Amino acid sequence: MEVTAGCIVSIIVGALILGMALWQMKTGSVRLLHSYHTVNVPEEARPALALESGRWLAATGISVILLGPTLLLPAPYQEIATAILATVLLASTALACRTIVKYNGSLFG
Repeated sequence: MEVTAGCIVSIIVGALILGMALWQMKTGSVRLLHSYHTVNVPEEARPALALESGRWLAATGISVILLGPTLLLPAPYQEIATAILATVLLASTALACRTIVKYNGSLFG
């Protein structure tokens, strides 16, 4: 039961993250980012920031979605898949932060 609940929660949370990323990329809006991430970004560069950071946010969402079903795998496959997905999750988060620094000049305005 706990494994099933963990799997479901992971899929739901990951889908929400992916949905926000897709919305951000489609609209070109940075409204979902904290204002201190965009304070130094010129208005004309904001759609590019939304698209580029949205791609990394989408990778993060997909990683979270896939982490849930890894709970259903037998050992040692579960550990291997979890390690790979956790690495992808951390890398995509770091690259999203790097994108914000690229456009904003710093992560925190």
